[in-house]
Amino acid sequence: MTPDPRLGLMRGDIAGSRWPPLFSSRAASLAALLHQLDASQWLPADAIAARQRGQLGMVADHFARHSPRFARRLAEAGLDAAALARPDGLAALPLLTRRMVQSTSEPIHIDQVLPGHQPVRTVNTSGSTGEPVIVRRTAVNQLHWLAMTMRYHLWAEPDLTGRLAAIRANMVDCGEDKDWGVPANLFFDTGPGLRIDIRTDIRAQLEMLQRFRPSSVMIYPSNLAALIDEADARGVDLGFVARWRTLGETLSPDLIERVEGREQGRVFDCYSSEEMGYLALQCPSGSGLYHVMAETVIVEIVDEAGRACAPGERGRVLVTDLHNHVTPMIRYDIRDHAEAGGACPCGRGLPTMRRILGRERNMIVKPDGSRHWPLTGYKQFREIAPIRQYQFRQHEIDRIEVRLVTERPLTGDEEAALVAHLHWKLQHPFRIALTYFEGTLPVGRNGKFEEFLSLL
Repeated sequence: MTPDPRLGLMRGDIAGSRWPPLFSSRAASLAALLHQLDASQWLPADAIAARQRGQLGMVADHFARHSPRFARRLAEAGLDAAALARPDGLAALPLLTRRMVQSTSEPIHIDQVLPGHQPVRTVNTSGSTGEPVIVRRTAVNQLHWLAMTMRYHLWAEPDLTGRLAAIRANMVDCGEDKDWGVPANLFFDTGPGLRIDIRTDIRAQLEMLQRFRPSSVMIYPSNLAALIDEADARGVDLGFVARWRTLGETLSPDLIERVEGREQGRVFDCYSSEEMGYLALQCPSGSGLYHVMAETVIVEIVDEAGRACAPGERGRVLVTDLHNHVTPMIRYDIRDHAEAGGACPCGRGLPTMRRILGRERNMIVKPDGSRHWPLTGYKQFREIAPIRQYQFRQHEIDRIEVRLVTERPLTGDEEAALVAHLHWKLQHPFRIALTYFEGTLPVGRNGKFEEFLSLL
């Protein structure tokens, strides 16, 4: 495949060197990495897998020599570091749980840092699962994170000179800026940017977007749903947004239909985690498949027996970090579920996932012990009653609280119809408790929101 022509327009930071551009320090490594990623995505799938195994072998050997804890993990499985570099070798290693990462009796990280991997920084996950973890990541991890951020821009944006807005948690220096910020502004003359803190009132968010008129918006799915509701209520046309770049939460088919079905722009999703970085991006070809960021991670989707899922099958997501040399995040059970994908018609050799299903805590549990992903249907809700936002919280095995924000108080008939609809969709006569909120529903400590949350 031909290289992305935009990479040939990169701007260097060495005075007097416009073409070819020259870069200083870390910018040079990042620029080189971007060119390599542009080529590696087109490698055949077996070539990508072979290079992943070679990199994993180096990481495993490092930890086998410097981490007694990892060495024991290998020995207990009857493996050595070299075994992980062989086909199917990784699958023989028992998974790494969040509780194992959390253990304080023997920290999982090591103090030996390879040359060029400093500085090391600490990442604290949000703890929204009730099991917060602390992971140390290196400067190499940060370099790959910047490169994958740039890949996200290149895949999602046909024109880097467009206007980009970002609505996220933990934003600093909110407001308008002349460009998109790092890493895009290191190499390109981008369009202007706008940063909005997720805690900003949804009405104020809508007004800021109207003034700025971005062509693309990076946003959590729940925030996008709230924006659409507010825009509908106020008769605001969001047609100036061509791309909604969702991240941070599970993207539901309902939301995709609400946006793209009404020609409100295209939805382009990103799958990532705080402790592991970028995991997958939706294919820019429009296939809908998610390409795994195979240059930085190995992603396995396994069934209950630990076997690899075939395309179309759903299973647990295990992630291996190929470049973290201070915390052995190898076969880490991230507690997400996904549907395995097949070869993408775009021609990229990167592995695929068809759909990200969500966290374990997003599965409903029935009194008979069975579990499944709850499909409730926003569209049907709106046909029953003027519901603007909802959330399900399973407090007991037979009781679910339904939190609602409505345009007006519901009638008794509407409440009864809603409960009947939920019994049908959830396939069980749960005790349903309706709780009403004004404005918007509260989000988690990380600024994110989940439509269904099991508290069992």
